[in-house]
Amino acid sequence: MRYTWLTIIALLFGTHAWAAAPLTIDEAVREALEKSPRIHEQIAYRDAAALGRKAARADFFPRLSGAYAYHNLSESPFVNINGNQVTTNSQDQHHWEVTLSQPIFAGWAISARHRIAQLGLSTRELELQQTRQMIILNVRQRCYDLLMAEKTLAVARSSTAALAAHEADVRKFYENGLGPLNDLLKAQVARGDALLRQHRAEANVSQVRTALCLLLGRDLDQSIEIRDMQTGTAPVPDLDRLIDQALTARPEVALLAQAIQSKVRQQQLARSDYYPQIELTGKYQQDGDDPGARNNDYSNQYNASIGLQARWTVFTFGKTRARSAQAAAEKRALEQALTTTRDDIRLQVVKARLDLDVALRNIETTTTALTQAQEHWRITNLLYQQQLTTSTQVLDARSFLDRAQSAFHEAHYGYGAALAQVQWAIGTSSPAR
Repeated sequence: MRYTWLTIIALLFGTHAWAAAPLTIDEAVREALEKSPRIHEQIAYRDAAALGRKAARADFFPRLSGAYAYHNLSESPFVNINGNQVTTNSQDQHHWEVTLSQPIFAGWAISARHRIAQLGLSTRELELQQTRQMIILNVRQRCYDLLMAEKTLAVARSSTAALAAHEADVRKFYENGLGPLNDLLKAQVARGDALLRQHRAEANVSQVRTALCLLLGRDLDQSIEIRDMQTGTAPVPDLDRLIDQALTARPEVALLAQAIQSKVRQQQLARSDYYPQIELTGKYQQDGDDPGARNNDYSNQYNASIGLQARWTVFTFGKTRARSAQAAAEKRALEQALTTTRDDIRLQVVKARLDLDVALRNIETTTTALTQAQEHWRITNLLYQQQLTTSTQVLDARSFLDRAQSAFHEAHYGYGAALAQVQWAIGTSSPAR
């Protein structure tokens, strides 16, 4: 029994430790892709489009139909032959038939509808891909936002502690008559301001963590931690190569290209009304005076036929031409939209690359600035403790250090966010396996 309880306790603590384990950014992305309602919405739309394609494909094959009719006449039908009434059918008339119809020619309407359904399925798949890429970008950016918010909170707490220690030094000098009251008041105000920044940083961490929980499909009150992994830097890729890759891989371009193809098929579908509709039919029927139409004393009980039927609508007051022209106009509009989208994608790639370039250069600049600010703070604080500088210089040095630390973290996490933006802009966002 003792070992059983030990096992249960170990499992409970192990489960708690597993639940609280920090996620990598790629693990967070995969979790969001599994749980996102937007992903499941697009999957449902894709499944619906697949069924639509299957339904359109069925129009190529024969259709089997049946019909049943019953009539009760007030009098038996008859004909006069040499003045004599000859009954030709019974008062109760039952009829049923089975018909097999095979389209032979429909003016290419069936193939056009099938191709439109295929394009609809491809469109839904591209929309699913587009949604996945946007969720990947949003999750990565939220992860970097959370890491940055936590670093900002750490800087604020460190600043509060440092300024509280400085306030203690100033108070000691003031109580010993070695410093003015004004220095103590400035130190107290500076510590209070740092505490306010700390409170704002704590609230910001909670807000960003809540937003990330929503993206990951978790409860709002569930804690989540992201593993702090510094993103390795790499040379900024060539702009022309990035633009070419974006124009090839971005789903927005393919979506509009398929929409244009769909309008071409809609034109073909509209023009199908200019042609005859030809259908081959085979029919079996039975007629009788009982519900099963098995008894007939007046004519043949059953019959079968095969035939060819053609229908041709020759005039519709310009409806067919208008529908074709409508599809052509919508096709021209989509072609212009495709040109605009290509330009927007080029601009997005240029901006993302510039942001990545700036972030990359900021890493080196802020690393140097942080080292200098840390040394400046250390020296200034020591000098004040020896009464070789003023409290104002200490407060300025701490302010410089806080800004340098924030800028250092913004540069590193900003590089990760900028890299995610570049990957989205060129259409290559995907979590690592």
